[in-house]
Amino acid sequence: MSAEDGRKPRISVITATRNVESTIAQLHASLAAQTYQNFEWIVADGLSTDSTVTLLERFAADSPWLRYRSEPDFGVYDGLNKALRMSTGEYYVVAGADDLFAADALSNYAKWCQHGNPDVVLAAVMKHGRLAGGFHPERAWISHPKAFHGSHSVGMLFKTGLHQRFGFYSNRFPLLADGYFLKTLLRSGSVKFVQADFVAGTFGEDGMSGRNKLQVLAETWQIQMLTERSPLLQILLFLGKIMMRYPALKVELQKLKLPRRT
Repeated sequence: MSAEDGRKPRISVITATRNVESTIAQLHASLAAQTYQNFEWIVADGLSTDSTVTLLERFAADSPWLRYRSEPDFGVYDGLNKALRMSTGEYYVVAGADDLFAADALSNYAKWCQHGNPDVVLAAVMKHGRLAGGFHPERAWISHPKAFHGSHSVGMLFKTGLHQRFGFYSNRFPLLADGYFLKTLLRSGSVKFVQADFVAGTFGEDGMSGRNKLQVLAETWQIQMLTERSPLLQILLFLGKIMMRYPALKVELQKLKLPRRT
């Protein structure tokens, strides 16, 4: 660690894994290539049955900034909460096992942390082959993705102490606990968000939130009901979204139907 890095905030990169042997090496390589050295990588593995833990063991032997633990968990956000409790950074950023960091990502995050003492730094990311980013709090009444156009993973840096004030990721939302956390921070009125002008990396395209449209829609509605002032408006929005997305939802429901007994 350079003397210059020592004067800048320590950053924790946290990852929850399970059976990610095909992608974890690329994430490790992107962290090994960071120009900023005052960071740690904390991995909470949910008892992978493939070679994920073997790879982590090998990486840790060469990367003193990596610490991991493999034990049963209750899903990705339980894993992230475990990683948070293991972390020592003043700030943290989530990384999915299929995400990648730009080489100067953590350096840029550290620089922005020194401007006005922000609670959350929002960066742009490459997502599905396109640049995604932007902060529009005035659109939060529609949904959290409308307010936060970047990515909770890779594209957002948080003060770790926020979880002491607002709690850890909720087990109430298996797919969108990050969205509930973001809306809670936004609606508190006491959290300082800063939009940065750099690209932090690439958001993986295999995120679990895209695999269950019905559950995502239901969790988004619950989050809106808990964080917005007009329940009637949120009910109307929810019904409108169901009508707009009915064809896709119908296909998903048909796939979920149990076979009839003969």
